[in-house]
Amino acid sequence: MQERLETELYASIATLDQLKKLYDLRAVDNRSFQRESQALLHEVRGHIDNLKRLGLDIGSFFAGERIMDSFPDAADLLKLREIEPAKSFHGMNADQYYDYIGLAILDVATEHSSKGLMGLAELIVEVVRRLPEVKSVTYNDVIEAVNRVSEHGLLPGIRTLRGGVKVVELRPLELRRDQADIINLAASKGHISVEEVMMELKWSEDHARQVLASLVDTGMAVADIRFSTGGRYYFPGLRSGDNSDPKSHGAY
Repeated sequence: MQERLETELYASIATLDQLKKLYDLRAVDNRSFQRESQALLHEVRGHIDNLKRLGLDIGSFFAGERIMDSFPDAADLLKLREIEPAKSFHGMNADQYYDYIGLAILDVATEHSSKGLMGLAELIVEVVRRLPEVKSVTYNDVIEAVNRVSEHGLLPGIRTLRGGVKVVELRPLELRRDQADIINLAASKGHISVEEVMMELKWSEDHARQVLASLVDTGMAVADIRFSTGGRYYFPGLRSGDNSDPKSHGAY
């Protein structure tokens, strides 16, 4: 039954597409086109309704048969581009799918918990890398799973820093205002120097060093004092893949 209905649907769409092309070439007059196209549209919609009654996903059929690419004129007449294929959850329902991704998120969060924070993009890359069997997992899927994990109280959740950088809190952080100011400054490149803190925040050297030291104590920053600027501090949780590794600079 399914195969027959799909074959009939495919044939009706192909016929409608051909009719539209003939009309554009002026091989069919307007009255004939209107009459025949309406009949075909009615026929196609009937096939679609019959397939839906069988519980079949029409969007997936259109995507699998590349209907939009093969028969663009018919697709426009039928407004098929408005029909989105149902999302695949790899044999799971939505809750099971996001819980599965959530377990990978918690693994990543546990492994990097000492950082306190982790760039959202970096976390997504690590989570996707841990799920090679789920080949169609998207960035939005991971974000949705992070939000669900956060709603269950297992992670503090996503935070947007002042410069627009999105990070995930890996453990509850009670940051003082001055600590948050430094993290916001360091967000774009993953590190900052004492001199930069002094210049940007108009702080004294003593205050800059005290706040940076407090971030080192929490495990969120590591220090490298060999720079002529008086010291550079790295934030591993904010470090993207192309930033320097503090270990390569002798950080401790």
